[in-house]
Amino acid sequence: MKTVSLEITNKTDEPSIEVAVQKALRAELQMDGRLEVRSKEEADTVLSVTLTKFSLDPLSYVRNQGSLVAEYRVTLTCKAVLSDAQTGEVILETPVVLGDADFSFTADLTSAKRAALPLAASDLARKVVSATVTAW
Repeated sequence: MKTVSLEITNKTDEPSIEVAVQKALRAELQMDGRLEVRSKEEADTVLSVTLTKFSLDPLSYVRNQGSLVAEYRVTLTCKAVLSDAQTGEVILETPVVLGDADFSFTADLTSAKRAALPLAASDLARKVVSATVTAW
């Protein structure tokens, strides 16, 4: 196995997170260097990543304002399957991979969440690629 194509599917309620995960996976694979990212037609293997859960959890609260969150953790959960591009035979299946990032709440939760998403996607990508390349 020398080449891989990526297939990302978002089965969460959070729109467009697959874009950040795709970008992070591509960057992580290029940085690792053991598998070259190619199109599905040119690749030896296919890495299918299905995003199954997106969660946003409070970590800490502002003192003296018990309901005001100061810090959150965003967590991405996925299933990763590496398969042979020609036969479809599963080479490796990782049923649950978690990637997360912590961020401080600013005036706008949407903007803060958007800034934290690439960090969580990078953490997820690092774990998926590590599991994939160390398995063989």
